[in-house]
Amino acid sequence: MSHALYDKVSSTINAQSVAREMFQSNALTVKELQSVQSKHSESVKAAEQLLNIVMNQSHNVYSCFLDALKKTGHQHVFEVIISGSCKGQYGVLFGFRPAVASYTSCNF
Repeated sequence: MSHALYDKVSSTINAQSVAREMFQSNALTVKELQSVQSKHSESVKAAEQLLNIVMNQSHNVYSCFLDALKKTGHQHVFEVIISGSCKGQYGVLFGFRPAVASYTSCNF
């Protein structure tokens, strides 16, 4: 797992908005959404919770996470993940190795 990428994403995103977007796309359960929302006063911990959920789910949930990043104004984080430009490939973080060309949108 790339600690550099994990740290970059968890310290940058607004996990509350990304989690809400993922929930609206049926990529998160109510319980998963609530687990992120319960950490609303600790933004990094909320982001870590969301990342841990995404890392333990299917490739489709991962795709929804990427879509949610773009929809919530986190295009720069999306690009860092896709490019793997934070000292290590995003696939190492998320357990997936799709190339940019094989990225598919959320499909629930």
